[in-house]
Amino acid sequence: MTRQHSQGFVLVTSLIFLIVLSLLGVMAMRGSLFEERMAANDREHAMAREFAELALRDAERDILGLHFDGTTYCASAGAGVCALRRPAGSRPANAADAGNFWIAANPAIDDIGQDNGGLGGAANIQGIYSAGAATACGMPVWSGAAWEAVSPACAGTIGAAVPTVQYGTFTDAPFNAPAGTVPPRYIIELFRADDLAITPTSNKLFFRITAVGFGRTTGTGGARTSVTLQSVFSPL
Repeated sequence: MTRQHSQGFVLVTSLIFLIVLSLLGVMAMRGSLFEERMAANDREHAMAREFAELALRDAERDILGLHFDGTTYCASAGAGVCALRRPAGSRPANAADAGNFWIAANPAIDDIGQDNGGLGGAANIQGIYSAGAATACGMPVWSGAAWEAVSPACAGTIGAAVPTVQYGTFTDAPFNAPAGTVPPRYIIELFRADDLAITPTSNKLFFRITAVGFGRTTGTGGARTSVTLQSVFSPL
């Protein structure tokens, strides 16, 4: 092999190695980007889940008529506490009242939950649904609720997206989160024991709370990463 041919062989070999190293570098970069996206997605879901859990606890305080401190009753609170209150008589006013408030025998219970969740009504009656809400909605209520700006609507006799409640609305709980984060939301469905076919007949009431927490990322169509949680709560 002549020296000229030898130099040509080294050049070709070097170019091949350079191409291989470049491809390996590109593959490594793509792998890093993919892992970074996975980590970001995990963070988004973890954040959304945490916010949904906050909304579940906030909904329980809403049911109990409590300020976010867990001790002050909004119905008897002074100025500056629980700025927006549920209608008078729809929540316990004090600890003594709370003992026998959430029982099926209380006549006030008939007017608290509505099939349409207070759609079109005053802000302080919205987000509480009766046992017949799913039938009126034509689907599970949470499937036709206004969780985001663009939401699927109920079918049935309602034919619209039914209202949800933003975290802290009735408890004044502060939402401390990074800028651009959307507060979580919840709805509450009220059931008597006979609505659930529980026998023997009981005065016990049950609340199914559905909460949705959101991440910070906005995807196609403006939708955000979200996590939906449900819990069943009974004050007694």
